[in-house]
This record gives sequence, structure tokens and C-alpha cells, in this order.
Amino acid sequence: MRMGRFMLYWCCLAGGLSAQDLHFSQFYHHPMHYSPALTGAQEGDVRAMALARSQWESVPVAYRSVAVGADKKVWQQGAHALAIGVLLQGDRAGDAGLSWVQAGFALSVAQRLGARQYAAVGICAAVAQRQFDISALKFGNQWTGDAFDPALPSRETFQQTSGIIPSLGAGLSWRTHSTDYRSRIAAAIGAFHLNRPSVSFREAATAQSLPIRWAGSIQATQRIHSNADAVLFGGAGFMGSARETVVGGGARLWLKPEEAAVRFTLAVRVGDALIPAVQVELGDWTIGLSYDWNRSDFQRATRGYGGLELAAVYQPLPAPPMTTPKSCPVF
Repeated sequence: MRMGRFMLYWCCLAGGLSAQDLHFSQFYHHPMHYSPALTGAQEGDVRAMALARSQWESVPVAYRSVAVGADKKVWQQGAHALAIGVLLQGDRAGDAGLSWVQAGFALSVAQRLGARQYAAVGICAAVAQRQFDISALKFGNQWTGDAFDPALPSRETFQQTSGIIPSLGAGLSWRTHSTDYRSRIAAAIGAFHLNRPSVSFREAATAQSLPIRWAGSIQATQRIHSNADAVLFGGAGFMGSARETVVGGGARLWLKPEEAAVRFTLAVRVGDALIPAVQVELGDWTIGLSYDWNRSDFQRATRGYGGLELAAVYQPLPAPPMTTPKSCPVF
């Protein structure tokens, strides 16, 4: 088998067998990717988020991922609430630009269990496309014996260079918080590709179904001082033979009570990288920056360089209720 086709088949097979959906180190800013039951699980009614990640720039297979999403509580009555969300995400890697683009929506129904405790169930549906650019590949038939000539025909054919699949998911979540929201815990699980879709660039008979991606996350913040909170978080994903576990923690320091804070954390992706991160919370905005310092065997190629990641979250908070009534004089 010629080298060009071999390398392409290897990449496609690896993508199909390990079936790694895109991932982010600041997963706590990408909740619907971990469970549709986290749709609408925020203090205010509306939330919008965007993340961008550039990974392994020091090796010739740079991997870039982006995600944007928004969710909103659309109905609340008594102890019940309904929220909807939309999500668009994708990644691109390698000389052939092997890409994965996914667009979908999520819906969750939450039930209040106590004064400040909630449980929710969610579902999601998405359409995904995987494709590559065959013109960017090099084949043995384009080698003249002395040099590579891109004008020569590759004499290689592929049944298709892209494929579109539907994907379904579901999840559960539980969360609780203090009166001022400074102390809180949120935990969730999700399952994606429940319909086991399949996509292949080869003959349909060789197509393999994507394994279900199981995901779970937990976040905890505890007020320890009038101007400081302790932060702990963890996330895990399992998809076929691919595994990912991230755990970390740190502190949030309030520069201006309830209005401005800075958070410093250090996490570890087990068996892969150390992840220092900093985020600034200012009013309705949160901006986060993290960096993966690769410590796995792959550092022989990366020299320790991993991935730079930027996150932005917009979450307008409801105005606090007036505690002291004021009367206006009538003239």
C-alpha cells in the first residue's frame, strides 16, 4: 500500500477506533460538552461561552479546537425549570486538515429538591461532519525518483472525503449552593453518541460505529475567608480506548467583593500534562487562560510544550433584591 494512502488510512482508523472527541483543559467553562443536564445550570438566566485551543505547535501536527455555545432558562414555575442551549464546536489537525465539526442543541429539565438544591436531566442532539483535504497529501506516484512533483497525478481514489452523522446524548446533574453562591458544588454525568453513528472514508462495509463517550465532572467552591474561596474540580472522559482524567484546585481571591476576582489553579491531566491556569472575573465577564505543560512520553517530540487555551464566558447576573425600601418625596 502506498505511503500516502497508508498514512491517511492510519489517521482515519485511529480517529475511528480511539474516537477522541475534542477536549479542553478548562472544561469547567464547557459544561454542555460534559452533560446536557448542565444546560441552564448557572446563577443567571443567560450564559454564553467561547473557547479556543492550540495544541502541539512544536510538532508538525498542530491541533486546533474551538467551541462556542449559549444556554438560557426559558421557563420557571415553582420548583421546576426548563432550559435550552446551542453548541458549535470543531477541531482540525494534520497536513490533510482532518477536521471534526459538530453543531447541536441541548434541553434540560431541573427540579428543586430543597431551598438551594437542584437535580436535572438533559438530552442533546447534534449533527457532525468529518472531512479531510486530499489535495494536501503526498503519494508515491508523485515521486519522480529525484524529487516530488505535485503536478503528477496521485492515481489514488477515495470513495469520499467527508461524512455527516447524527449524534444523540443524555445526562444527569446535581448542584447546590449557599445563599451568596460563594460556596457551591455541581456534579454531572453524560453519555454521547448513544445512537452509535458510523462514518468512514472507505467502503461502507468497513465503517465502524463510534463508541459511546462517557463523561463526568465535579466542581466545588468553598468560602474560606471574606476575600478568598478554595476551588476544587475534576473531569473524566471515556470513549473506546481513549481515556482522559483531569483533577485540580486552587484559590479565588476577591479584589472587590462580588464584583471582581482573580482565580489561580493548577491541574494535572493524568499521564499527560500539568495545567496552570488563571482567570479574571469582572462583572458579567470571566476570562480564563491555561497552558498544558506536556510531561508524557510525547514530550520527546513536543519538548514539553503543550497547548495554550483561552476561554471567555458572559453571564449577566440578576440584580440583587432591594433590602431597604426607599420612599420618594412627592412635591
